[in-house]
Amino acid sequence: MDPRLAARLSRADSDENIRFIPSKSGVTVPAQIHEGKLTPMHSRFDPLKEGQRYLSSCPTSGYVVFLGLGAGYHILPFLQEPGIFHMLVLERSSAFMKAVLERVDMRQILMDPRVKILIDPSPEEIKSCLLSHYLPPLAGNLATVSLQNRVGIEKSRFQQAASAIGEVISQIADDYTVQSRFGKKWIINTLANLPKSSQATQTLSPKRKVLITGAGPSLEDQMQDIRSRQADGYLIASDTSLPTLLANGIKPDLVVSIDCQQISYHHFLSGYPEDVPLVLDLASPPILTTLTDRLIFFSSGHPFSQYISTHFRHFPRIDTSGGNVSHAAVSLAGVLGAEQITLFGIDFSFPGGKSYARGTYFYPYFRCQENRLEPMETHNYSFLLLNRNIVKEKKGRNIRYTTKPMISYKSRLEEAIRSLGIRVEQAPGRGVVLDIPSDVSVEPRHPAFPTMLSQGARMTDWREFLSQYREELQALASPQEPLGRFWNELSTEAKVLWMTMLPAATAIKEESPERTLTAVQLLEKTKAWTLRAMERRIACPSR
Repeated sequence: MDPRLAARLSRADSDENIRFIPSKSGVTVPAQIHEGKLTPMHSRFDPLKEGQRYLSSCPTSGYVVFLGLGAGYHILPFLQEPGIFHMLVLERSSAFMKAVLERVDMRQILMDPRVKILIDPSPEEIKSCLLSHYLPPLAGNLATVSLQNRVGIEKSRFQQAASAIGEVISQIADDYTVQSRFGKKWIINTLANLPKSSQATQTLSPKRKVLITGAGPSLEDQMQDIRSRQADGYLIASDTSLPTLLANGIKPDLVVSIDCQQISYHHFLSGYPEDVPLVLDLASPPILTTLTDRLIFFSSGHPFSQYISTHFRHFPRIDTSGGNVSHAAVSLAGVLGAEQITLFGIDFSFPGGKSYARGTYFYPYFRCQENRLEPMETHNYSFLLLNRNIVKEKKGRNIRYTTKPMISYKSRLEEAIRSLGIRVEQAPGRGVVLDIPSDVSVEPRHPAFPTMLSQGARMTDWREFLSQYREELQALASPQEPLGRFWNELSTEAKVLWMTMLPAATAIKEESPERTLTAVQLLEKTKAWTLRAMERRIACPSR
């Protein structure tokens, strides 16, 4: 049983509104006095048979979230299904649960390592738990089971929980899509960047006022404002916005790039000022490391990057969960101790049907492809329509397009800004207006002896690190069915090692013919692929 859950229950008083009634089959059923009525949590005839009906309406594999615990009769049948990877039970009241435990034997549920119980969790706790325990490439689909009478009594609280589950499922789906495209590329690029990342020595001092540029069309109209503020602020440019700034005679103080795709190099084809530090994700394309010697590598949320930061060399942590470079730049400003941030060219839309500011890679890229029948505007509009579920907004004579990913980027950035507690303003522009708190009270964040942002000392040579990592992967026990039980019985160290490979597993799963790989086969194939990638890097360090 979860020690924290046990400690919470030991401090709780039993709910005095709980009564226990015998069912026709002889099983004890808890009932709750609610609005003057006695409401049983399960069938008064045969709770166990009712539990089988719950199971018959759900897949017999995957991840299951139960809304309401009751006496657990609806959960028991799921324990017998080896294909169930993990179960999360959300209960409203510790007093309710303690009262039930005093009369009903629930040891089967409490002792199953696949079961996690949260009592009266906040939406943030629910999201955090799902993000930590729901592993789509291994677990498969997620299903929700509601104990109807229990949920009916605490309707608003359980509706809040259901909303949190819906939000995190949407986020996980977006992340899964990204991992399926780039999971292998992250590992390949990170391995290739290890030699350069071991040599990087650039540091950054704290910054009070920070300017951040995105590459939206509004950037074209904001150049003079940027010039006037740069003397008193530190200018962080997204890689996409860099060529537009340089074309207008503005040199940023720092450039940040997070995209692992090779197309990122297009942002730098017009040249890179070598004296400007370049902040790169460990999984950035290796060719970007040739642009300047003033490199700063950071660790994002990729499991392999986090493992490297723990076992090879500590790298600053920057939040890239927003899915776009502007979000990462705001996170970087927070790490630098910024007290005030001004955003430019962060439109999260296509104002007037325009995708990017002039000067960005977009224009020369499509200029090379235009002809008399397909001018630049045709390519721009075709690019626009590649986005699914594009939404057209019209205000007066102005037209603006948005997409589902952009709306998601906007929401995540707004959430990040609120969590930072930093005064942030968005320069007037043509894009969507961010919902940013305007009454943030900012305390000075610079101590007497400020901390520099830097990469830590190497713990070992990069070749030795890879050799050790390879040996640890080779020593991992072969996965076995049922996978849920195998996974939950792994040591923390073994789970961490498997987790470093899971993004690649997502990509490998999506590449497999008809996606017929079992979870066990997927883990075995991913491990073999990762070992081959490391062996190639160790054998050819310069490639």
